[in-house]
Parts: sequence; structure tokens; C-alpha cells
Amino acid sequence: MGLVFRNVSKSYGAVVAIRQADMEIERGEVRAILGGNGSGKSTLAKIAGGLIGKDTGEILLDEEKIDFSSPKEAKKHQVIMTSQELSLFGNLTVEENISICDVPRRAGFTDKKALKKKARDILASMNLESIVGKKVSELAANQQYMVELAKALAQDPKILLIDEITSALYREDVDIVCRLLADLKKKGCIILFISHRMAELYAICDSVTIMRNGETLGTYQMEEKTEDELLSLMVGTKVESYHGEGRHKGERKRDVFLKASQIRIPSYGTEESLEIGKGEIIGVAGLQGHGQTELIRALYGMYGEISLEKDGQPLTIHSPREAVRQGFAFISGDRERDGTFRERSLAENVLAVQQLVKNQKAKDAKEILDGYNVRYDHPGQLITDLSGGNQQKVVVGRWLSTEPTLLLADDPSKGIDVKARNDLHREFARLAGQGSAVIMISSDDDELVNITSMAETSRVIVLYEGKISAVLTGDAISRENISAASMPINAIPDEQEVSRS
Repeated sequence: MGLVFRNVSKSYGAVVAIRQADMEIERGEVRAILGGNGSGKSTLAKIAGGLIGKDTGEILLDEEKIDFSSPKEAKKHQVIMTSQELSLFGNLTVEENISICDVPRRAGFTDKKALKKKARDILASMNLESIVGKKVSELAANQQYMVELAKALAQDPKILLIDEITSALYREDVDIVCRLLADLKKKGCIILFISHRMAELYAICDSVTIMRNGETLGTYQMEEKTEDELLSLMVGTKVESYHGEGRHKGERKRDVFLKASQIRIPSYGTEESLEIGKGEIIGVAGLQGHGQTELIRALYGMYGEISLEKDGQPLTIHSPREAVRQGFAFISGDRERDGTFRERSLAENVLAVQQLVKNQKAKDAKEILDGYNVRYDHPGQLITDLSGGNQQKVVVGRWLSTEPTLLLADDPSKGIDVKARNDLHREFARLAGQGSAVIMISSDDDELVNITSMAETSRVIVLYEGKISAVLTGDAISRENISAASMPINAIPDEQEVSRS
């Protein structure tokens, strides 16, 4: 017995989100749902969680039909959904958010002592006791996603629907999620797990269902299929994933065009320096919160004035608008906060920089959207009509269509499917091949290994406590070395080629 979907469909007018979904998940099973952006994964999870209704078909839980009219009704049956569209209140504390669906009471009032204890017990299992008492708005993105998961765990789920919440997590967070889900599995919890990170699927899931164009195509045990086989099924054509390990060029002389001698890292009160070469891809790694995001945001003028040297001439950037006019671009993986104009059309979103900041004659919106394989109906529709991954493609298209000389990317591939991520890497490599520089943060070390291998000149800089702890070049760029360098410097293997600059 378990959870069964039979011939489930869902349309929005002429747009078919799910054509036909059939699936069975047993109790104590972790099932991956793998598909491209817009394939129907999130829609299926939302139907199961009561967020939206289905058009046809039926869902059975332990052989009884269920048809939840709201998330509240689903929660009564301990069916809990957690997603990348956070359901947190930024003005409330972490513990208030965790218990918001079931506030402990005493004599008719909130039992604050019980509320804190409940939160502390869950956060202790996540190594996050230190965030108790903080408002959610004060937390880093990965911590917010961990609180989203903690909120779900506090409701003692029998069915847990996880939609892309690991896209913002660092490897140490993912390790914790793996352990927590293993504990739920032992209790018989059914878990639907949606992620585009293949390594997570193999580490966490027992089986995988492939979705394409709104249909479930088949279900396989994880050990039955290789990564390339799963990607080929997902896309519909033969795909060979790219792995950058061992493909890096040796260290080469950089044609430096930008020097930054005093990059402020506000949270640590430190400063760093960086020389950026034409055609170079620089990966930025480290444990969460060690200054990676602040480094590139400072270069973009987000923390106020920064003095640079560009092509041998002094340059002062006072604001992001000025940075854009100097040929800088900034892509954030947090599209809700930094990426999309939610009440605007696709055309307005994709042309915003060209029209409003650079005052250029804009390219054709449809040409840009099609060039980045965005799935949409027409350029005039609201960007919120699209899946999260397709929204991110719009943001990427907006910036890359300006052909920047320096691209600053803060975990830009969060929430986009594996094929789209590979396409994004190729676009970044194309930009570097034309002489532009790319500085990219990723919470996924494998991604940094892959993308830096695609450029003639590249390095990975690793930050620790607001300082560059190591610079990896050539064959030294590997997942193991990045992991080692993310800890105190003496943890780096001596025999590896690791340079410090």
C-alpha cells in the first residue's frame, strides 16, 4: 500500500501542464521525479499537496481516494509540501515559522517555552541551533530553505513532497537532508523528491519517475540507470553529460583587464584583491556564508563605492546601474528577490536592461526567449505564468543578450533542469571565448569543476572566513580539493598543485 496516481491531468486554458500521470510509491520509499522545466513535476506535487486541483484521474492513499481541496486539508492527513517558493514569514522568528501550522498553546495563549523547545529539537538535528531567535529575513538563503524543511518536519509528515528546496543548499546542508530523509523513510514516510542535481538523486532516492511534456514515461530503480541514461530519457534524445574532472588547461598567463585591490566583505570586516583576465572563468567556492556572495556583490557596486582599475585606467563604481553601464552583468539564483519583475510580461523582463539601463535599441524579445529555450505562449504573458526554471532562463537571457564584458553570477543555475544547466555552461563558455570574463559562485562543487574546464583560462578561488584561502588551477581543480580548501588551509593535500595568490 502507498500513494497511487492514475491518469491524472491538469490544464490551464489551452496550456496542458499534465497530460497523463501514472505512478505508484510505496510506504518508506523515496521517489525522485525527474524532468525538464515545464514537464509537470511541480504541478503533480501541488495537486498531491492540495495547492491546486486536478482535471481528471484519481489519487489513492492506501487504496482510499484522496482529493484535497486545500493545503490545510492535506495537512490534516499529514501530507506536507515544501518547495523553493518559500512559505515563510520574514518578519517572524525561526521558531514561530517552524510552528506556524500548529502553534503550541497553554491556557489559550501561545506557549512560547514549548514553541522554542519544539524548534530547538528540530534545529538541533540540523546543526542549526544558532539561528533560534532570529527573524527569517535575517537568514542566508540556504538557512531559509532549511527552516522550510524544519517547518515540514514539525508537522510529522506521512507523505512529504519536496520540490527543489535543495537547489539553494550547500553540500554540508545536503548531507543533513540525506540523514533526515533516511530517518523519515525508516518510519514509513512516503517522500516525493524533485531536484535537478543528479548527485542528490543518487544519494537520496530509491527510485525515479521520468516526466516529459506532462506525461510520466517510466519508473526505474536508481541503480538501474546511469546519469546519462536518465538524462536521455528526460530529454527524449541521447545525451552525454559533461564532466570536467581532468579536462582543465594548465595555468596560463592572464591578459588582465580588471584589477580590484580592495573588495570589502562586510560580514567579516575583511578585504580581498582580485585580478580578472579577459576570457577567464573564475569559480567561487567555500562553505556557506564565508563571503562568496559578498565578493561579487561588492564588485557590482551593491555595497557602495568600489575603486577598480580597468584596462590600466582608474574606475570607480558607485552603484549597480553604473556597473551595468560599464559592461558588468549580474545574474542571481534568487530570482524572487533579485531576478524577475513579477507583475511584468516576459518581453518587459527580458528587455529591461537594454531598454531601461543601457538605453539601447532592444533586440527582439521573442528571439531572445527562443534562443534560451524558454517554454512560453507569447512574449506578452506574465513571467509568473512560467515554471520557476523557465523564469530563470528569462533572467539569463536578459543579461547575456547584452554581451557583458564581466559577468557576475551568484548560483545562477538554481532551479533549472540538467539540460538547461549544461546549456547555461556553454553560454558562459561562449562568452569567455569572446574575451569576456565570468565570475561564478555555485553551491555545487561539481558545477564549478565542470564550467571552469570549459575555458582556456580558469581558476577556482575558495573563501574561508572572508578571505581567499586557496586558488586552484589546472589539474588541482577537483571536488576533493575544493572541499579540502573550504576548511582551514592546512587541510589541503600537500601533493596537489594548489597555488595561493
